[in-house]
Amino acid sequence: MASPEIAREFPDGVFFVDRSFARKSMPKFLRVPANPSASPIASRDAVIDEEHGIWARIFLPTDQVQGKGEGDSPKLPVVLFFHGGGFVTLSADFFIFHVLCSSIAEKLGALVIGVNYRLAPENRLPAAYEDGFAALKWLADEQGGRRDPWLASHADLSKILVMGDSAGGNLAHHVTVRAAVEDLGEMRIMGQVLIQPFFGGIARFPSETKPQPPNSTLTTDLSDQLWELALPIGASRDHPYCHVVAPDLKAQLREIEALPKALVVAGSEDVLCDRVVEFAEVMRECGKDLELLVVENAGHAFYIVPESEKTAQLLEKISAFVHGLIPKINSKV
Repeated sequence: MASPEIAREFPDGVFFVDRSFARKSMPKFLRVPANPSASPIASRDAVIDEEHGIWARIFLPTDQVQGKGEGDSPKLPVVLFFHGGGFVTLSADFFIFHVLCSSIAEKLGALVIGVNYRLAPENRLPAAYEDGFAALKWLADEQGGRRDPWLASHADLSKILVMGDSAGGNLAHHVTVRAAVEDLGEMRIMGQVLIQPFFGGIARFPSETKPQPPNSTLTTDLSDQLWELALPIGASRDHPYCHVVAPDLKAQLREIEALPKALVVAGSEDVLCDRVVEFAEVMRECGKDLELLVVENAGHAFYIVPESEKTAQLLEKISAFVHGLIPKINSKV
């Protein structure tokens, strides 16, 4: 019997033309080990929920804390970061996300926590959303984040930013919406940064139907297949996990008064561009404070090239956005 034809291969999974998917182990050389003694950004891993396999990689800008006595160690803003991968692939220790989180920590002078959440199709949505919110609550848990030496010494839980790219941007949105209606105690989410958030719907937008280069990081067909694998069985792309600004959801969004200001990033050549712009427009219609950045001539996941001008533009915009929320942050502008 012939093997099914491969449509797209990722480091930790294979997508087939017949719409099936096979998980595989990510090559070791694509995973970056944590390094607690690295400079200028040290990193270490922490377990959030052993039963569900949720863990985090913590990034600490050492130049912000070195040479300070225990009582003089500064408290840093916290970025809770969710990685992309269509809810199906990749991990927090994938080299692209390790580099990106390190860059964010260095640029902002913030403590960054990259969350490794459960993936579909083994764990379909809302598993990732539950894991994301569990990670947020873990930060202030006496038996969780408060026991972590870096968080205990350096995390300012009154200055939290929720951030994510692609599927992680979708996850960040859902976590922030839930957090806005729950009691977080001393924690305060100051803002959210959604980088090319992975949204969808049944009706097609122009950016989804125009010709797409075969080497695009994300195509319309791949996007559809990812949603088939990630959504609850039997759900369509008009499910609120995917079509987050559907007309029947607007009333709910208007009622959420505590939703923090958002920076939403789109790429003009990204298949998701029109979805992201629609999201920004609907959120503004619902009275939400939002900034939209459309990076010209940028495809999906343009920031995977760390030294590019577009990545630098993204980091500068994030820094300026965060400065507007937290004026005294010691970021590198």
